[in-house]
Amino acid sequence: MNDETMLEAARQVAASVNAKAIVSFTEPREFASEVPVIWVQELQLDVLKDLTMHDILEVSERHMLDATVQIYLSRRFESGLVVGVFPYAIILYDIEEGKNFINLRDFSDIVPRDVLHAVLTLAMEIAIEGREGRAIGTAFIIGDPEEIFKHSHQAILNPYQGQPPSLRDVKDRDNWESVKEFAQLDGVFVIDTTGDIRAAGRYLDVTGRTVTLPGGLGGRHRATAFVTSEIPVVGITISESGGMVRVFRNGICKIAIRSDLRIKS
Repeated sequence: MNDETMLEAARQVAASVNAKAIVSFTEPREFASEVPVIWVQELQLDVLKDLTMHDILEVSERHMLDATVQIYLSRRFESGLVVGVFPYAIILYDIEEGKNFINLRDFSDIVPRDVLHAVLTLAMEIAIEGREGRAIGTAFIIGDPEEIFKHSHQAILNPYQGQPPSLRDVKDRDNWESVKEFAQLDGVFVIDTTGDIRAAGRYLDVTGRTVTLPGGLGGRHRATAFVTSEIPVVGITISESGGMVRVFRNGICKIAIRSDLRIKS
């Protein structure tokens, strides 16, 4: 089937199940639908043509999980069905699966859900957009700032020191551009449990030698993992290579979200 036929079939399925959206991994085009269409850029879908149908469905479900996580973060879809459209398959997917994959309630004893949601969504934007045409990596440590300060030091002038609270609130999207700019600095951001950005460009005074992480993760991830094992904080890292966003707690990576899959609209 061609993409137009797959989209039309998905439109009919979406209408019959009262889906929240159609999530299309096909080439964006003009397409009339009473159900909103979200276009996704996926860079590796050409591998599907060489797979069996069983493998196609397995890969498609993994891609749908990645897309649903981003949709949950960016659109705040809490529940319901979405219809995924691929060049070779149409699948129904429950938004709850993406929501549960990044269950923010698992961290609420340390960080309120709205603060973690804001930082995680901001981290995804940094991972996807980069800065000035290049990928960047950084980390956010969220928790009691005084405890974090005991395990870190200010390596550069803190750009948030002396700033009014309104300009330090990470929950306010109007402040995200400055965060993205400061994300190019070495060091990490320190954010308290109200969402107040207390510092940027701060270095963690840890070795991370006792932390076990998958191969390929560098010093930023190791230091972030280690500090979350030492004090009750949540760490969010962005990989400069690959753009993966990871959430750490108790020295363990609890969540890993791809950013190479892009929600276009």
